[in-house]
Amino acid sequence: MVFGKKRYKSITGKRLNYRSPKDLNEKLMWLTRYWQHPLKTKCADKYLVREYLKECGLENLLVPLIAVYNNADDINFDLLPNSFILKCNHGCGFNIIVRNKNIINESNIKKQLNQWMECDYDKIAQELHYHYIPHKIVCEELVSTTSPSEYQIRMINGKPITILACKKYDDNCDYIENAYNLDWTECKDYQSNLPRGVFKKPQNLECMLKYATILAKPFPFVRVDFYEVNGKVFFAELTFTPSGNILEYSQPLLNKLGKQLVLPSKYVPTTFIY
Repeated sequence: MVFGKKRYKSITGKRLNYRSPKDLNEKLMWLTRYWQHPLKTKCADKYLVREYLKECGLENLLVPLIAVYNNADDINFDLLPNSFILKCNHGCGFNIIVRNKNIINESNIKKQLNQWMECDYDKIAQELHYHYIPHKIVCEELVSTTSPSEYQIRMINGKPITILACKKYDDNCDYIENAYNLDWTECKDYQSNLPRGVFKKPQNLECMLKYATILAKPFPFVRVDFYEVNGKVFFAELTFTPSGNILEYSQPLLNKLGKQLVLPSKYVPTTFIY
């Protein structure tokens, strides 16, 4: 975990303390290193997490599934609807949005997907729970023709703490964001250099908080992400290492949240990879 220590030092200016972590970021780094529970890997898997939602009685939140592939060369675009989304299940940002398949380059899409399929995301980002995910390509319905706002609820020991609202500009990586408290007042302790936006309180905020509480119950920390499209809530993903475990909160808030986060006993597989 030398890379993690160096990255933490370069961003925070502090030495990472694994033996006695105090603030929230230190404890998130500890969880990545020392709490590799199988359920964490399952729920980071963008395909198998669907099973977890069904087990939690929240299947109604899932984006409808079209197909699953082991290789991009298995994709028959003739059998797919006009619009859909393709994504690899074992990392972050491995997404291709297709709004009109009549104007796509199928060969380029397959080439990109197969490149992602060869990628070991755990080695890129040092997010170890991705290592054990069998690589697949998931095809889902496209529930919105434009990029909807995403609501990312950060949960500590099963309780919601703050909400980060963000919205991409179409398919670009550029986006606006803002952090809110649970009453939808702006979180002044959030410190980011990214463009700030003003987001309306989502129509189904209370439902999102309820769903997040159900999904987060087994985890010391997790971020539960939702979309709201035409008044309906859709599940996006569960994230265990947001921002690479270095959240952009003020130090007083990081200290406060660190005290709230109760670390579990270590869970390190016998086949631990680092």
